[in-house]
Amino acid sequence: MKTTSILSKIVIPILIVAILVYLGLSAWLGIRNPYSFVTAYTDTMETSAVGQGWVVRHEVPINGGNGLVKLKREQEEKVGKGQVIAEVYQDEQYEEHQEELRQTQTDLTALQYATYELSPTGAVLESQMLSSMTALQTAASTGNFAGMSDATETYKKTVLRREYLVSEEAAQAMDAAGWALNQKYNELQAVQTGATTIVAEAAGVFSTHLDGYETLLSTSMLEAQSPAGLERLSQIEPLADGGYMGKLITSPEWFYCASLDGQYANRFTVGKKVTIHFNALSNPLTMKVRSVSEVQDGQVIILFRSNQDVEQADQLRREASRVVFTSDEGIRVPKEALRVDEDGQAGVYVASGHNARFRPVNILAEDDVSYLVEAAPLDSTDLRILRAGDEIVLASDTLYDGKVVR
Repeated sequence: MKTTSILSKIVIPILIVAILVYLGLSAWLGIRNPYSFVTAYTDTMETSAVGQGWVVRHEVPINGGNGLVKLKREQEEKVGKGQVIAEVYQDEQYEEHQEELRQTQTDLTALQYATYELSPTGAVLESQMLSSMTALQTAASTGNFAGMSDATETYKKTVLRREYLVSEEAAQAMDAAGWALNQKYNELQAVQTGATTIVAEAAGVFSTHLDGYETLLSTSMLEAQSPAGLERLSQIEPLADGGYMGKLITSPEWFYCASLDGQYANRFTVGKKVTIHFNALSNPLTMKVRSVSEVQDGQVIILFRSNQDVEQADQLRREASRVVFTSDEGIRVPKEALRVDEDGQAGVYVASGHNARFRPVNILAEDDVSYLVEAAPLDSTDLRILRAGDEIVLASDTLYDGKVVR
């Protein structure tokens, strides 16, 4: 115990002195060496403005029926004019009846194919069976099930056909089953009470997303908008329940009418493409400038148009955004690294071995802390080219070409 106490009295002061010496030496070296280094890297810098406005599409709402509605279309599915969108049943029992009728018809069709005298035989039948098997394997491995239902029915029919040809017992069973299914189908048909169908009034993309503005906003309302006019749109109350079951987006063309700070008015040119980051979407969308209003009350109204990505824009309506007018790619350097040589050329110094070497640059864009630059050699023989990966010298001391920095 006494020995330990003596060691503590000796070791602890030594450690304290060592730490103080280390800190003092580090500070002295820092004062003696005023240089630090950062690595140049390629980056993108955007110039943008915040917008607030409305998205308007060519939309036709679809009236719902009285009864049990069963959709026949998937979300964002393309539908042709006159095609069935939904079936309306009187009740759940009638829906079950219709499903039984459809399944009976499917089974009967398969048996009729299998027992029909002129149905394929031999190599043709084997080829059809192999083709349907391949389609099913492809769907299972890729996850694309678009044609899986048809491939399943084809495979079922070809298997039954082969069994019918090779087995007399199977042939007799199929003949009997076919007769029974035909009787059942006729009985189900006889008790139909008439389901109604809802068909598409025009070709378009089907959507179940409704926000109550479908009949209140039109693309014609967006022409010649003013900041005050755009603000009046916010006073429109959406319809709480229009009795619609969905809508058709009848054109890929859609619009975004947005108010931006008037200082950015001259940054927009009609026909020019811009990138818009909608707050409600994870990915940016590309749109074209359709029109630019006069600046009023410090605001400018920009009408953007797109004929792409209408499915992504389906759920957009009153939206905040970030509108990008320019996007530059170059090498990002800290602002404090930029120097001007005796000829008035802007550039940065990079470490080459132990020495600093000047690299002329042009400034492309800037933010609060850095510049985005590109190399600016005087001519094709000038090898002073700044590249990503170069070590840029940051110094509180005077720099010149060739100065020892490490």
